[in-house]
Amino acid sequence: MDKLTNVSIMVESLSRIYHRLRKEVNGQLVNEGLSMSKMKILQLIITGKTSATDIKNYMGFSSRTVVTVLDALEKEEMLQRKQSPTDRRVKYVHITQKGLEKLSLAEEIHKVILDRIFSPLSEIQLKNFSEICKSLEFQKK
Repeated sequence: MDKLTNVSIMVESLSRIYHRLRKEVNGQLVNEGLSMSKMKILQLIITGKTSATDIKNYMGFSSRTVVTVLDALEKEEMLQRKQSPTDRRVKYVHITQKGLEKLSLAEEIHKVILDRIFSPLSEIQLKNFSEICKSLEFQKK
């Protein structure tokens, strides 16, 4: 096999691993009214002033998707939207106590599943995998 074929096989394998992880995590989180996307949004808004535009840019979602997810999280009382005191066009999103509790539970579920999926790898393999991911993620375009 040539290098291109090997890379293609690795990418397909990585995609299958990611989808399996996502399916397992979402399957567990659905019982808590969450998903990986909702968990990622809650993790993002815990860091401070966050707008729907910030979430859209970070997650790579469409505006409509972000609004739909934020509406659901607000309805479930996991976040609140508050008007910016300096710009009436902007609403910031803040996590609630219920959101913090759900996020903590979601992160624990996520960690358990990640630990199980990556348990066959040695410390050296995990370190190498981490370095490879960083190299690919942050390469210059």
